[in-house]
Formats: sequence, C-alpha cells, structure tokens
Amino acid sequence: MTVKQFFKSQAFKCIIVLLVIALVAGGLLAILNDVLYVTEEERTMRAIEKVYGKEMNYQEKEYSSDQLVNDYGTLSKVYLLENGNYLVQATGGEGYKGGTITVWVVLTARDGAFGGIEKVVLESYEKQTLMSKLTYDVYSAHNDEITGDVYFTTGGDGIKVLISGATYSANALNNAVDCALQFAREVLFATEPEEVA
Repeated sequence: MTVKQFFKSQAFKCIIVLLVIALVAGGLLAILNDVLYVTEEERTMRAIEKVYGKEMNYQEKEYSSDQLVNDYGTLSKVYLLENGNYLVQATGGEGYKGGTITVWVVLTARDGAFGGIEKVVLESYEKQTLMSKLTYDVYSAHNDEITGDVYFTTGGDGIKVLISGATYSANALNNAVDCALQFAREVLFATEPEEVA
C-alpha cells in the first residue's frame, strides 16, 4: 500500500473521525470542568445549609490524623460555627457487608463543655442496602443532651440502645455518631472553647 492509497483508505478515515471525536470531547470536558467546578468553601457552605437550612460563618479546625481516628470511625471535617456549635463529618463502619455511613453531626457547647448532639444528617453511605429503613426518627433519636459516658448501640451491652430492625446499617450509623461523640469528649472539649472571628 502506498502513502496515497493509505490516505484514501477506510482506516485513515476512521482514524480522522476518532481524532475529531477525541478533540471535541476533550474540549467539552475542559469547558464543563471549569463551569461545574465547586470550591471547597462552596462545599462547606452546602453542608452547613443542609444541616441548618441557611448560610452561616464558620472556621475550619485542623487536627492531627491521630485525633481524627478513634474506636468508632474517622472524622474528615471539623468546623466551628458562628453559633458556637461544632459541625463534624464522621464516618462509621461495621455496616452491612462492611459498609460505611457518613453523617454530619452538630455538637453543642454549653459553658465551654460538651453539651450534646443537636442534629445528625446523612451525607453518604457505601454498601448499605436498607437505608430506607433509617427514617428521620432514627437520625433524630441521636439528638440529645449527652451526659456521662453514653454511647449509642443497636443492642447488646451498650449504654443507650437505639434502633431495631435494619441492624447492620444502624450499627454503621451509631458508629459514625459515636465517633463524633468520642472526638468531642477526648479532643474537642478537652481544651478551651474558641469563637469564630
């Protein structure tokens, strides 16, 4: 096959079509990436609006990786809000098929000490098939003034028993909330309270 025959062949036409498709698709992806990009600040404000229904000033708090991991799970975000409460994102494991549930937990402060949980809101989950069984009542059952060394459990020898039924998913949810509780007790309120500037 000569060069002239190659340029007239069906193979060359296919290569040109594929090249044009790749260039157009790449250009569209670049444009859409710029248009649809969400900043970290915007993501944070969306999370606050998801919990409170309005925008609020906040200050992101930095902690070491050792402080963000405990017996119940992992925390990925910690914010001090203008109302003096803390908003934390916690992930609990040991759910159905080893799945996880990630929630936003509002930790309240009273006179510089840990006052309890104001609200728990679902952020995401992995491998949990019975999430529809976890109704608003299940999340709001965690909203309480917390005194002593109370943790949540789906049964057994835990101190505060919550939720029967969708036990594995409930276990991951309780672990996420307990992760936030342990962080509040051992890290967050173990030091002097702060104010948002």
